[in-house]
Amino acid sequence: MSGDRTIGSIQIEEKVSTGESGENYLGRQPGLGRKVMLRKLRRDLLSSPTLVERFRREARLSARVQHANVVQVFDFFAARGDHYLVLEHVDGSTLRAILEHTGKLPPNIAARIALELARGVEEIQRRGIVHCDIRPENVLVSRWGEVKLTGLGSAREVGDLEPPEPIEITAYTAPELQPGSEVDSQADVYSLGAVLCELLSGRAPQHGLAAAAAAKPFLARTLRRCLHENPTARPRLATLRRALERSTQRGEEDPRIAIAAWMWEIRMLRPSDPGNLETAPTPEVPPAAEPLAEEAAAASGRRRIPILRREQILPVSAAAAAFAVLMLAIVLGDFWSTEDDSAPSVDSAPPVSAAPPSEPPPKEIPAKPAPKPALISFVVVPWAEIQVGETPRFLTPRAAPVELPPGRHDLFLRHPKYGEVQRTLVVRSGEERVVRHVFERTNP
Repeated sequence: MSGDRTIGSIQIEEKVSTGESGENYLGRQPGLGRKVMLRKLRRDLLSSPTLVERFRREARLSARVQHANVVQVFDFFAARGDHYLVLEHVDGSTLRAILEHTGKLPPNIAARIALELARGVEEIQRRGIVHCDIRPENVLVSRWGEVKLTGLGSAREVGDLEPPEPIEITAYTAPELQPGSEVDSQADVYSLGAVLCELLSGRAPQHGLAAAAAAKPFLARTLRRCLHENPTARPRLATLRRALERSTQRGEEDPRIAIAAWMWEIRMLRPSDPGNLETAPTPEVPPAAEPLAEEAAAASGRRRIPILRREQILPVSAAAAAFAVLMLAIVLGDFWSTEDDSAPSVDSAPPVSAAPPSEPPPKEIPAKPAPKPALISFVVVPWAEIQVGETPRFLTPRAAPVELPPGRHDLFLRHPKYGEVQRTLVVRSGEERVVRHVFERTNP
């Protein structure tokens, strides 16, 4: 698929990845102006009715859940013999990729991610669904700290004995999840505990429980209960969620703030065009007062009288003096020529036929130079998502300057931890400037 191909209402931009059951593409819905993820079932799997039904089942069950911590499903359709699932686009990384990058997470970040997962699983279970496949590969973390659960292909509805296909047994699968067994919500509690254990230790649950237990006494007790082989000995999901909420109330009220700040600190999320603007050759120059005065005069309808600066006075005075000397020489030349007796009189001069005066050629009005775009660079501490007017959003640091037409622009600087700042940016034709901003670090 290429960037100019359209499938249904989705414009395909690029292929993102190929998984065990399908191919993932980044697309856009032009009518809504949003990016989406398009998942296509692999063609070699279309011959299996079981796998096709599982694909439909994932779409159907996911559409029943509307929650901030669950990846939303927008559409499911077939085109040219292929099956497609249109999903919410999450700009970030999988939890598996984060673990591979860091090895393990700080206890406060691990607890916040587990809290967000518990909230999403709680909503899934309210819809009568047991996820059955909670693992780091099925958890997405966005650059804004949003934690979203996906992968409902193996999910069971409460009371079902058999899923479309046998559940894959992993280190995160509850012991009671066996073919032919009845499953309740306690299976997801075990999987949540297994994921939290790996977040704390950086190792698979069967090997990392001791290391995770040493990290924080409260989390150690929680893990021991969640990973109990007996489902009735595990805490209820609501109890686990409330316990995680109490453990995170000492920091920010919204876990996404801490998660997003930590993701940037470990450089898990990098901008597409990195660079250090502090070494940019163009220094920051604030807008001069003169253009602002011209704008004020234009707004009031008055004509502004230009004021000459000191460095302009000397060249103007010299030009005026030279012009005066030239005029004096012309006048004196005419005076001496009229006093010369040998000069012929007007009466004795031969008649001259009067020619009609020719019209002077029209003066050419110089064309007004076209305005040049301004080149504006941005330095924000610690970092920010920037939007200037209708231009696409971007993240700092960004090495390349932004081209802006001359005039006034609305500038928005957003940070998940320090909020949003709005400024008005006035740029001139051909101007080169560096705009700097430092967020106030309140309640770090």
